[in-house]
Amino acid sequence: MDLPLLSRALAVFGALDPGALAFHHVQLLLVIAERGSCTYRELELELNFSNASISRSIDSLTENSNHRKNNLGLVEKFIDPAEGRRYRVRLTRKGKGLIRTLETLA
Repeated sequence: MDLPLLSRALAVFGALDPGALAFHHVQLLLVIAERGSCTYRELELELNFSNASISRSIDSLTENSNHRKNNLGLVEKFIDPAEGRRYRVRLTRKGKGLIRTLETLA
């Protein structure tokens, strides 16, 4: 593992909201980025988190967070076109920009 690279990547995340972005939020962002979009259930299974934890974490990463003073605006929720009773999440333009920044660190 390249520790200096990991350190630079963590600094990118830290610049968003210093000291306030939890590690599990980073995990969520990376899974969403890898998949393009996913349901809450897919995130639960991938990360072994509860539905409540996924819901609160996704809320914290959206533009209209109820749990944060500084809204990050990195992901957006939308109704799943295949099943109107569930939500999917995907990266926003800002979230995609963050991932592109991380990709340039290598």
